[in-house]
Amino acid sequence: MPESLNTAFFTLENRSDDLERVMDEVEALLERRSVPPKRKYAVRLALDELLSNIIKYAYEDDDLHRIRLRLDFEDPMSLTLEDDGRPFNPLVDAPAPVLDGPVEDRPIGGLGLHLIQSMGMQLDYRRENECNRLRVGFPVDS
Repeated sequence: MPESLNTAFFTLENRSDDLERVMDEVEALLERRSVPPKRKYAVRLALDELLSNIIKYAYEDDDLHRIRLRLDFEDPMSLTLEDDGRPFNPLVDAPAPVLDGPVEDRPIGGLGLHLIQSMGMQLDYRRENECNRLRVGFPVDS
Protein backbone atom coordinates (compact mmCIF):
# COMPACT_ATOMS: atom_id res chain seq x y z
CA MET A 1 0.00 0.00 0.00
CA PRO A 2 1.79 3.15 -1.16
CA GLU A 3 1.16 6.00 1.22
CA SER A 4 2.08 9.66 1.31
CA LEU A 5 1.48 12.12 4.11
CA ASN A 6 -2.18 12.68 3.22
CA THR A 7 -3.04 9.95 0.71
CA ALA A 8 -3.02 6.14 0.70
CA PHE A 9 -3.53 3.83 -2.28
CA PHE A 10 -4.77 0.24 -2.30
CA THR A 11 -5.37 -2.26 -5.08
CA LEU A 12 -7.52 -5.35 -4.94
CA GLU A 13 -8.99 -7.87 -7.32
CA ASN A 14 -12.69 -8.66 -7.60
CA ARG A 15 -12.53 -11.48 -5.03
CA SER A 16 -14.10 -11.59 -1.58
CA ASP A 17 -10.81 -12.59 0.09
CA ASP A 18 -9.17 -9.50 -1.41
CA LEU A 19 -12.02 -7.41 0.00
CA GLU A 20 -11.31 -8.78 3.48
CA ARG A 21 -7.58 -8.08 3.10
CA VAL A 22 -8.11 -4.48 2.02
CA MET A 23 -10.69 -3.87 4.74
CA ASP A 24 -8.14 -5.09 7.32
CA GLU A 25 -5.41 -2.86 5.83
CA VAL A 26 -7.69 0.18 5.81
CA GLU A 27 -8.77 -0.53 9.40
CA ALA A 28 -5.12 -0.66 10.51
CA LEU A 29 -4.35 2.57 8.67
CA LEU A 30 -7.32 4.36 10.23
CA GLU A 31 -6.10 3.22 13.66
CA ARG A 32 -2.54 4.43 13.00
CA ARG A 33 -3.88 7.80 11.91
CA SER A 34 -6.15 8.09 14.97
CA VAL A 35 -9.23 8.64 12.85
CA PRO A 36 -12.22 9.33 15.15
CA PRO A 37 -14.56 6.35 15.73
CA LYS A 38 -17.56 7.92 13.97
CA ARG A 39 -15.54 8.57 10.83
CA LYS A 40 -13.90 5.12 10.97
CA TYR A 41 -17.36 3.60 11.02
CA ALA A 42 -18.46 5.70 8.03
CA VAL A 43 -15.35 4.76 6.02
CA ARG A 44 -15.75 1.05 6.79
CA LEU A 45 -19.45 1.12 5.95
CA ALA A 46 -18.94 2.91 2.64
CA LEU A 47 -16.00 0.74 1.62
CA ASP A 48 -17.65 -2.54 2.51
CA GLU A 49 -20.89 -1.65 0.74
CA LEU A 50 -19.36 -0.15 -2.40
CA LEU A 51 -16.57 -2.69 -2.86
CA SER A 52 -18.97 -5.59 -2.26
CA ASN A 53 -21.27 -4.24 -4.95
CA ILE A 54 -18.39 -3.80 -7.41
CA ILE A 55 -17.19 -7.36 -6.78
CA LYS A 56 -20.70 -8.84 -7.10
CA TYR A 57 -22.17 -6.84 -9.97
CA ALA A 58 -19.62 -4.86 -12.01
CA TYR A 59 -18.22 -7.60 -14.19
CA GLU A 60 -19.91 -9.68 -16.86
CA ASP A 61 -17.13 -12.29 -16.95
CA ASP A 62 -15.35 -14.45 -14.40
CA ASP A 63 -11.93 -12.91 -15.06
CA LEU A 64 -9.95 -11.14 -12.37
CA HIS A 65 -10.19 -7.37 -12.52
CA ARG A 66 -8.26 -4.72 -10.63
CA ILE A 67 -10.09 -2.27 -8.37
CA ARG A 68 -8.23 0.80 -7.16
CA LEU A 69 -8.88 2.64 -3.90
CA ARG A 70 -7.52 6.01 -2.88
CA LEU A 71 -7.98 7.43 0.62
CA ASP A 72 -7.39 11.15 1.09
CA PHE A 73 -7.01 12.26 4.70
CA GLU A 74 -7.27 16.02 4.31
CA ASP A 75 -10.52 17.43 5.67
CA PRO A 76 -12.93 16.69 4.36
CA MET A 77 -11.68 13.12 4.16
CA SER A 78 -12.62 11.20 1.01
CA LEU A 79 -12.18 7.90 -0.74
CA THR A 80 -12.20 7.20 -4.46
CA LEU A 81 -12.93 3.83 -6.05
CA GLU A 82 -12.09 3.03 -9.65
CA ASP A 83 -13.06 -0.13 -11.54
CA ASP A 84 -13.23 -1.24 -15.16
CA GLY A 85 -16.64 -2.87 -14.80
CA ARG A 86 -19.71 -2.11 -16.87
CA PRO A 87 -20.80 1.54 -16.66
CA PHE A 88 -22.85 2.08 -13.51
CA ASN A 89 -23.66 5.43 -11.95
CA PRO A 90 -25.10 4.60 -8.53
CA LEU A 91 -26.57 8.08 -8.27
CA VAL A 92 -28.76 7.45 -11.32
CA ASP A 93 -28.80 3.71 -12.03
CA ALA A 94 -29.34 2.21 -8.57
CA PRO A 95 -32.94 1.22 -7.84
CA ALA A 96 -34.75 3.21 -5.17
CA PRO A 97 -34.68 1.45 -1.80
CA VAL A 98 -37.88 -0.15 -0.54
CA LEU A 99 -38.57 1.55 2.78
CA ASP A 100 -42.31 0.89 3.17
CA GLY A 101 -43.96 -2.04 4.87
CA PRO A 102 -42.70 -4.52 7.42
CA VAL A 103 -38.99 -5.27 7.28
CA GLU A 104 -39.63 -8.99 6.81
CA ASP A 105 -41.60 -8.25 3.62
CA ARG A 106 -38.91 -6.09 2.02
CA PRO A 107 -36.40 -7.45 -0.49
CA ILE A 108 -32.94 -8.22 0.85
CA GLY A 109 -30.36 -5.61 -0.07
CA GLY A 110 -30.68 -2.27 -1.74
CA LEU A 111 -30.21 -0.13 1.35
CA GLY A 112 -26.44 0.39 1.32
CA LEU A 113 -26.34 3.40 -0.97
CA HIS A 114 -29.35 4.90 0.80
CA LEU A 115 -27.60 4.48 4.16
CA ILE A 116 -24.38 6.03 2.85
CA GLN A 117 -26.26 9.08 1.56
CA SER A 118 -28.41 9.37 4.70
CA MET A 119 -25.21 9.64 6.77
CA GLY A 120 -24.33 12.80 4.87
CA MET A 121 -21.63 11.35 2.64
CA GLN A 122 -21.30 13.17 -0.67
CA LEU A 123 -21.04 11.00 -3.78
CA ASP A 124 -19.62 12.01 -7.13
CA TYR A 125 -19.55 9.62 -10.11
CA ARG A 126 -17.72 9.88 -13.43
CA ARG A 127 -17.02 7.47 -16.24
CA GLU A 128 -13.49 8.10 -17.54
CA ASN A 129 -11.24 6.01 -19.79
CA GLU A 130 -13.61 3.01 -19.69
CA CYS A 131 -13.61 3.08 -15.87
CA ASN A 132 -16.19 3.89 -13.21
CA ARG A 133 -14.87 6.43 -10.75
CA LEU A 134 -16.82 7.04 -7.55
CA ARG A 135 -15.68 9.57 -4.96
CA VAL A 136 -17.15 9.55 -1.46
CA GLY A 137 -16.67 12.67 0.63
CA PHE A 138 -17.16 12.34 4.37
CA PRO A 139 -18.79 15.12 6.39
CA VAL A 140 -16.34 17.08 8.53
CA ASP A 141 -18.23 16.10 11.69
CA SER A 142 -18.09 12.36 10.97
